[in-house]
Amino acid sequence: MAFEWLFIPIGIIVGTLSGFYGIGGGIVLVPILFLSGFSPAIAIPTSLMFTFGTSLSGAIAHTKMNNVDWKIAPIIGLVGALTAQGSNRIVMLISGRYDWLLSVFFIILQVYFLLSLKRNKSKEEKTNVYKNPYLVSTFIGIIIGFLSSLLGIGGGFITIPLLMDWLGFNTKRAIGTSLAAIIIISIGGIIGYSAKIQLNYLLGVCLIIGAFIGSPFGARMTAKYKAGDITKKLVRLYAFVIASTVVDLLSLITWSFLKWVSLTILLLFLAQMLFDFYKHRHIGIVQNIE
Repeated sequence: MAFEWLFIPIGIIVGTLSGFYGIGGGIVLVPILFLSGFSPAIAIPTSLMFTFGTSLSGAIAHTKMNNVDWKIAPIIGLVGALTAQGSNRIVMLISGRYDWLLSVFFIILQVYFLLSLKRNKSKEEKTNVYKNPYLVSTFIGIIIGFLSSLLGIGGGFITIPLLMDWLGFNTKRAIGTSLAAIIIISIGGIIGYSAKIQLNYLLGVCLIIGAFIGSPFGARMTAKYKAGDITKKLVRLYAFVIASTVVDLLSLITWSFLKWVSLTILLLFLAQMLFDFYKHRHIGIVQNIE
């Protein structure tokens, strides 16, 4: 039992990252759980429990800052929750036998959306890129729901570039809307897994406790940065996670100690992020005029 309580500070740190970047946190938490010895069948639903906590607390904070589009978020969330019921079957089939497949797929997705963010980092918010935003939101929900349950992520690291690219959202609005949608998606994923396996609820609760501490703080910190600066930091986050995942994958075919190198890469990014927050702590609210 004592082992699970050690994950509260991890929940705080990753929750801070989640509130700031608009992601559920699974993109960082899943590798940490893997390195802690949890199988994909346990790590992925546990990450979804944590994602629920980060997205709920983060969405509340972003709503207060008027960063959430409550017409788009429920569509993405409900469609995503339904779609998530299919991909958990894939995880159950490959868990313990072909875990490396998830890592390869994860890397491919991260590279694609890293490039997508780099294309969008100089964009200003504009009205709907596509004529029917609700149809586009439905399609986004299908994509996010499938991938969230497959990889144990809330889908924020995919939702944000799509909202920016397909619906013309600026970074802060994309972050807030993403978190609101992830609330519903994560619930759908948790329900799907709970019907198939026994979840580690204590571990999930400990992570959620940390999330409710860290995520609102991260969300408030977005007010101290310009939208363009946050997008640049998102690009940096993706680059670090890609490097970490590649090194972790190499540990399966070369030296096992590379797992710890992979974890160190993530920790270095988190340390750099917290230091940057410390430098910006006295800056007032930044207007999005770029």
